[in-house]
Amino acid sequence: RPLQVASATVTAGLWLLYPKPFFEDTPYILEPGEYPTLEAWGTSGPSVGSLKPMRLGCPSVEKPGEPKAVVYEAPGFQGQSWEVSGDIYNLQQPEDSQSPQLTSVGSLRILGGCWVGYEKEGFRGHQYLLEEGEYADWSHWGGYDELLTSLRVIRTDFGDPAVVLFEDMDFQGHRVEVSSALPDVELAQHGPSTQAIHVLSGVWVAYERVGFSGEQYILEKGVYRNCDDWGSGNCALGSLQPVVQVGESDLHFVTKIQLFSGPNFLGDHISFEDDQASLPASFHPQSCRVHGGSWVLFEDKNFEADQHIVSEGEFPTLTAMGCLASTVLGSLRKVPLHFSEPSLSLFGLECFEGKEIELTGEVRSLQAEGFNNHVLSVRVKGGVWVVCEHSDFRGRQWLVGSCEITNWLTYSGTQRVGSLYPIKQRRAYFRLWNAALGGFLSVPDHVEDMKAGRVVVSEPRAGGSCIWYYEDGLLKNQMAPTMSLQVIGPPSPGSKVVLWAESRLPRQTWSINELGHICSQMFEGQILDVKGGRGYDRDHVVLWEPTKDRLSQIWTVHVL
Repeated sequence: RPLQVASATVTAGLWLLYPKPFFEDTPYILEPGEYPTLEAWGTSGPSVGSLKPMRLGCPSVEKPGEPKAVVYEAPGFQGQSWEVSGDIYNLQQPEDSQSPQLTSVGSLRILGGCWVGYEKEGFRGHQYLLEEGEYADWSHWGGYDELLTSLRVIRTDFGDPAVVLFEDMDFQGHRVEVSSALPDVELAQHGPSTQAIHVLSGVWVAYERVGFSGEQYILEKGVYRNCDDWGSGNCALGSLQPVVQVGESDLHFVTKIQLFSGPNFLGDHISFEDDQASLPASFHPQSCRVHGGSWVLFEDKNFEADQHIVSEGEFPTLTAMGCLASTVLGSLRKVPLHFSEPSLSLFGLECFEGKEIELTGEVRSLQAEGFNNHVLSVRVKGGVWVVCEHSDFRGRQWLVGSCEITNWLTYSGTQRVGSLYPIKQRRAYFRLWNAALGGFLSVPDHVEDMKAGRVVVSEPRAGGSCIWYYEDGLLKNQMAPTMSLQVIGPPSPGSKVVLWAESRLPRQTWSINELGHICSQMFEGQILDVKGGRGYDRDHVVLWEPTKDRLSQIWTVHVL
């Protein structure tokens, strides 16, 4: 029964007071202070059915790649418990006989990762976002009742959230794109009814009512053609906000691998962020989690013997990692960052002669695509590739970066290539340092509302930006994500390079090679340089032919 209240005192924090139980109806917000009468907080009714503290900021996750939760049968973390690290279809009927069978879920500890709890088995019913922390009873996770029957881990990239809302089904009618928390969809000129959603990136929590209240719906990257797809019985959607990753700068590129001594991420574990020429002799990995970057696992020490390449994700067994069940791993190495578009050629004869097969993307089977898979030399022009002995990425693997392999048989021991794919690289932010001039490649002006922006070499300064990233061949500045590095005018030595709208055609793409040259892919034989001299524009970036005595053509990539 709702509590009858005549006055209130708030000693700390912001609180939401709801006239009805289970956080229903429009809440009243109370700040720290005294409220001697009902009118003091804007109500005439004395009923308070439920209340909860209001937390500022979006939902967050600190360790998305290390999911772990402890489920307790009774409230207050009492009774039988079950530690889980993956999806549970039905907490009361575990899939294996070794896991405890809980009669109910009374409390939870989320030790790592971002989870979703569901009222019913099979990930259905009321949804509850479970962040890292403790939930002493069902009211702490905002439950409609005590039922919590299934659990699911959110495995995705939480960066750069973006979602598009549609007022009609099948992505028709008025649409609005959202990239930050929105307490009321009407603030974005969107109506109260949403019938289709396209999540472009990140993870979102949508709410039935404004102010991030009411029924929750967890939205991940993908399309939702109608309200049934996101678990709603109606089309009401009043507010939404993204789940953000905290603890590490969004701009920092992280490479990390976690090895476990037992399958399914059990037993002892060790983590690495750098190359390891020799793994501990007493430690034999049986499973692994890759939290950042891609890694090459070697079956012998000092990066020798057969290779197995793993990218971000979970690998619960050795076979999932591409190894035999009896494999003992001896060393591991990070896949280096690359700044070039994938391009590779296979040749029918040695020394790049004979028939040539040019590829820019993955091929699951050369034979199925109509090619002869007999290969005697390989040239990698861009990207980092994994070449596999058999089709469907099976058999032995070889990691090849920008290189020329004149004799594939000598290099690999085989004359065949069954399948291959380029390594996909998560966005990395970096600075470009010009040692000859003692400055960074930077944009000195606010260019968001400008048609073009100057690009110069200078020390970092207020109001400008020297942080860049590489996206689909384009060099882009963090301050102007809709613009890219482009040459203006005829492509001759001294032509100025500026930031221009990325939609301009033809696309001007770039690559950064091992010599430190930033090469134009559109204008062959032209690289990035600095004009120099004594004029007002001496620090402007220009196009130039490679010249040994111009040290200003050499750039060092400083990854954040």
